[in-house]
Amino acid sequence: MKYAKWMKNVGEGFIGEMLRAAQNPAMISFAGGLPALDLFPTQDLQAAFQKVFEEQGNAALQYAQTAGYPELRSWVASQHQRSQRPARTAEVIITTGSQQGLSLLAQTFLDPGDTVFLETPTYLGAIQAFEGFRADFQMIPCDEEGILPDELEKALAFTTPKFLYLIPNYQNPSGRVMGLERRKELLKVSQKYGLLLVEDNPYGELRYEGEPIPHLAELGENVIYLGTFSKVLAPGLRIGYVLADEDIIMHLEQTKEGVDLHSNNLTQRAIYEYLQKDLLPDHILKLREVYNVRRKAMVESIQTYLGDRVEMKVPAGGLFLWAKLMGVNNSFDYVQDMIRQNVLYVPGALFYADGRVSNEMRLNYSCSTPEIIEEGMRRLARGLNQ
Repeated sequence: MKYAKWMKNVGEGFIGEMLRAAQNPAMISFAGGLPALDLFPTQDLQAAFQKVFEEQGNAALQYAQTAGYPELRSWVASQHQRSQRPARTAEVIITTGSQQGLSLLAQTFLDPGDTVFLETPTYLGAIQAFEGFRADFQMIPCDEEGILPDELEKALAFTTPKFLYLIPNYQNPSGRVMGLERRKELLKVSQKYGLLLVEDNPYGELRYEGEPIPHLAELGENVIYLGTFSKVLAPGLRIGYVLADEDIIMHLEQTKEGVDLHSNNLTQRAIYEYLQKDLLPDHILKLREVYNVRRKAMVESIQTYLGDRVEMKVPAGGLFLWAKLMGVNNSFDYVQDMIRQNVLYVPGALFYADGRVSNEMRLNYSCSTPEIIEEGMRRLARGLNQ
């Protein structure tokens, strides 16, 4: 078959490969970014779907507006500020998960050869989404708070990117948080150069320490904000959203028309019914409580079974722990050993768009009990000793 030229540079997606390996019942997977199955609000969502079928059945099964169910868009707008003012419904488009939001942004903004600035490291799924539209990448140096404004300004002196993609809250994969002053400094640089920021915030509600920090989209202009219900409700719902200037939303809507016409109408209405019952705040509190226990269990198990073979920084939120394997050049070299031990992690090199070798690994703690986490670390230690 004659596929598109850019497909020649695309191997099998590692995310898909890991998800398949995780289907082995004996496998302990720390590789996926999976919320906990046992915490899905199944009964409450079932009731919401049932109410939609009873009261809106025919309308919920019909074609719908590309931008999304108006009531859900209005609810999303009500939860956000943009440039220190309330967001408007017209500034919201509903997407089929926030991953589609990334793809729509790429399709709408990127021409082959355009440059995208990225954090160092960054979300693998974003690299994949932008790579599909033949973007060039430039990774901006970061510290424990994320993008270094001085380094960003140096890069902007020589390159004009289409946008900078970043995750300020509990970053994937590093878990770091961008502080308030750093956010203000970043916005100052972006406004000076007219740089468009794409702020991805899938983990912001999963906070175990500290206080919430205003989003970049709340603090300044020229920011596109991505949100999702995948991490706080269930990823199988496949509903996310983009919040941006009305002109950007209009162009994203035009792009989305040619992709899937609209996101699932029935599911959008059911999520809105769930939200109307005001169940989400208590559910998020439950997620924080359980995930915090699992986070601590992973830290303790790493200390017990790996000790000084691993260097890590404990995240204040999110789903991941980012760790360095000391005395190891490339964490990819141990993947097959780990599969033989029935344990999975994601090698750090996959989170860099420049092809560098990495001794880091990303570990997910949210979907495993403390007992499973401990056994997984035993296996990981055995794999390193092979």
